[in-house]
Amino acid sequence: MKDLFENWQDYLGENEESGVDPQRNFKIALDAIKSEGYEHIVNGNTIKVKHDQREEVLDTLLRNLERLGFSHNIDFQGSTLGRIEIKDKTFGNAYILVKPKTKRAATLGNEYEERIAAEFNQKYGDLGISATSAGAGHGSDVTVTGPNGELKIEVKTSMSADFGQFKIQYNKSTGEWEPRRTPGYVKNKNIFGPLYVNLLANFVNKNCHFPDLGDPRLNLSKDGSKVTGLRYSRTTGELKRELQSDWFDGKTDYKVPFDFKYIAPYYADKGDEYIQLGRKGLFALTEEAAQRMSIPTFADCGLEASLRFRLKPSMGANSSTSFTVAVKVKGRIEKSSLSLKNDEDLDKIIQDIV
Repeated sequence: MKDLFENWQDYLGENEESGVDPQRNFKIALDAIKSEGYEHIVNGNTIKVKHDQREEVLDTLLRNLERLGFSHNIDFQGSTLGRIEIKDKTFGNAYILVKPKTKRAATLGNEYEERIAAEFNQKYGDLGISATSAGAGHGSDVTVTGPNGELKIEVKTSMSADFGQFKIQYNKSTGEWEPRRTPGYVKNKNIFGPLYVNLLANFVNKNCHFPDLGDPRLNLSKDGSKVTGLRYSRTTGELKRELQSDWFDGKTDYKVPFDFKYIAPYYADKGDEYIQLGRKGLFALTEEAAQRMSIPTFADCGLEASLRFRLKPSMGANSSTSFTVAVKVKGRIEKSSLSLKNDEDLDKIIQDIV
């Protein structure tokens, strides 16, 4: 990047007397990105760099552009990594965002839900059937509505997916950990609350401490009384590894098993009647739904459940990181006789609502 820096010094010297260029800062940003060969998209004075190694790319660009007046706005809300920016009334504003190039698991899950909803709409729209997907929002993943009722279906792309999750935080005033009262947690407190109290509270309060509560890499609540996670920084990954080593005895997480039948009501309490488990097919979340479709109930599939606590980065090693608790499920499960992936099964599935 020495060449880029020197080129712009030459440019500035040559143009001192030729007038003001309001696009100067944008051109500097664009040249820095092009010189590294990064794929990018331009939208006005914002440049989106597409790369899966987001932290490394951000560090490289910031290192090259800081001496030209650019800075890192960590608190920018439109990206988990913040953005590189410069604001100048004379030479113009310029912004750089670094976004992932490949799709994340959540995106793939949303697309799976959308495909299922689209299949119902395409095949049965003329029968008064309409289907919607929740995407990243709350509620049932797929809701199929017909003249005589509706079906609410949870959709999992595979058994490795999280089966419900919530976040915890450290309360500096009480010196204890506690669940974060997010809308998702509050709605499912009757499930998540006992799981936390019975399986996790003792462990985190005994083992999970911070070497320095004044560390600027800790993400605090607005009033500063709670540690809600780790902030993005160039050394967030180092702190994460240090905490993992101390908290989890050299491992990357803490897992504790519990009775699988305890978590099955989580989806029924959300209002779901069925759950599609990837290629394993459609399972019932209530006895009534099982009898209606003649399919097995999810709770009686003989699976094993565990609670997993980990420091979960939003993207990569140095990204903002949350203290996340997830319900994980494993075990062998026999295929259901019905599946949303089979066209011929869809006819049977909609019979009760047409």
